[in-house]
Amino acid sequence: MLTMRDTHTAFDTCHPAVPAAYFAGTILIAIFAMQPVCVGISLVGALAFSFAARGWRRTLKGLPWQLPMVALVAVANPLFSASGSTLVAQLGPMAIYQESIAYGACAGALLVAVVLWFEDAACVLTQDRLLQLGARALPTVTLVTSMAAQLVPQLMQRSQSVRAATLATTAAAPQGSRDRGVRVTDQLMSWSMEDSIERSDAMRARGWGATDRRSCYLPDSFRSSDALALAGIGLLAVTSAFLVYVACSQWRFYPTMPRLVVWWGYVPYAALALLPTVFDLGQRVRWGRVA
Repeated sequence: MLTMRDTHTAFDTCHPAVPAAYFAGTILIAIFAMQPVCVGISLVGALAFSFAARGWRRTLKGLPWQLPMVALVAVANPLFSASGSTLVAQLGPMAIYQESIAYGACAGALLVAVVLWFEDAACVLTQDRLLQLGARALPTVTLVTSMAAQLVPQLMQRSQSVRAATLATTAAAPQGSRDRGVRVTDQLMSWSMEDSIERSDAMRARGWGATDRRSCYLPDSFRSSDALALAGIGLLAVTSAFLVYVACSQWRFYPTMPRLVVWWGYVPYAALALLPTVFDLGQRVRWGRVA
């Protein structure tokens, strides 16, 4: 079955190419933006959209492992990379520098931000929307992906049914034995092979592979507003990428960190990171007033 979700975002009214382009550009910039201000902007934008799209409960549920990840990287980096000029502590022969701690904290925050962006993208780009993107360009890949997404959970459910049936028989092997695992595997393989024959016959009956180009159902049409949105996102992403490159090229952690200053170049990247959250909140306020 296709993956559905309960929450709605501003991307729901757009063609899937729009959120795909947005998250592709945002994630690429976030991965290479190893600079404190840029990492902070990326983390705030990912968290803000996660609160809006996934809800505060699901977002906060992930923080218990995300925040320790930042602390772990910040603490572990000085132990493996003793570089810098500002000595913080001396643990025997090991020196801990402020620059190493800052680099570790920045790397940990960047990792959490990228993970959050991927979670946000997964919330918006559901399975049916991803399949729509590649339905015409990559029909075979789309088919394999959709079948894998459906058959893998089905196989896991069937394994539980076979295991329960095996344990219920008097001839079942003892709990935890290797023979019982082999028996379950044999049953699953037989079941899957039978289904594959039926599935291939059904595909052949429906004319799969009869023509080079296959038609498909596209629930979302590409409109002029989607083209304008793609152009705007592309322009903002390119501008942000260039300004982030400038900021990162002027920043260094070792041997000493320069002083951070207020710079207008952070504004486009902040606008890119907060763009979906602002549109989502505006849409909610609009519909709330209408209602």
